[in-house]
Amino acid sequence: MIDLAKFNTILFDGDGVLWRADEPIDGIKPLFSLLNDQQINWALLTNNNTKTAQHYANKLIKFGAPADPSLVFTSSTATAAYVLENYGPNAALHVVGMDGLLITLEEAGFKVSTGETPPDHPVVAVVSGMDRQITHDKIKVAMRLIMGGADFIATNTDGSFVTPEGFNPGTGMVIGALQFASGTIPTVMGKPEAAIYHTALKRFNANPADTLMVGDRLNTDILGANRLGITTAMVLTGVNSRQDAANGEIKPDMIYQDIRELYQALKEAHA
Repeated sequence: MIDLAKFNTILFDGDGVLWRADEPIDGIKPLFSLLNDQQINWALLTNNNTKTAQHYANKLIKFGAPADPSLVFTSSTATAAYVLENYGPNAALHVVGMDGLLITLEEAGFKVSTGETPPDHPVVAVVSGMDRQITHDKIKVAMRLIMGGADFIATNTDGSFVTPEGFNPGTGMVIGALQFASGTIPTVMGKPEAAIYHTALKRFNANPADTLMVGDRLNTDILGANRLGITTAMVLTGVNSRQDAANGEIKPDMIYQDIRELYQALKEAHA
């Protein structure tokens, strides 16, 4: 049995773990109160690139979890960190995406172009996330830039996400169109790739062996953490079921019904 008291850093996915749409999942307040009392570092890791870190901090505060943007790591913030490290400040980027990605990159100081008109200056990379207003001309501009030598960076490649009405197409819809049109495989920032985990671990100077990842999706949350040696806990309030975990190749280290059950286990471990 894994000793939950050994973890000094816990990483959480958001939708399907801490909330569904705009409703908190039962147990969020006592869970974060316990983390605060035990001085356990925590962070939110989300592949959603359509909202800013500040948006998620505000959402957590509304749900009773004390938060600030420095504790939120989206696939957009992971992208900004990657661009800064690899291309330096003021890098020129062409972006296919929505406000969450555009604002994050602009606030990081990069020169950002977007839309259906080619930029009037060279760009070092095309960065793509979700775009619910994607058009043929947007794909055309970005495709030609990639084929002309710009690097291709994707926030994430999730094929779908859950809504109260059912599954909706995810960012992978846009990334797939660009990948096949340009013939270029992107460098991916979000889960299950390592960049977003490394960014969060660096924030706390955390060791993977002393870190727990809590997620609902086997092929992103759990797979990415497994690859890095981070212990994983899956909750059953999101995408995947206990049967999915039993039948699939990707295995979480622990399974809890929800975060309330995780809270009880953590409480007992720290008693």
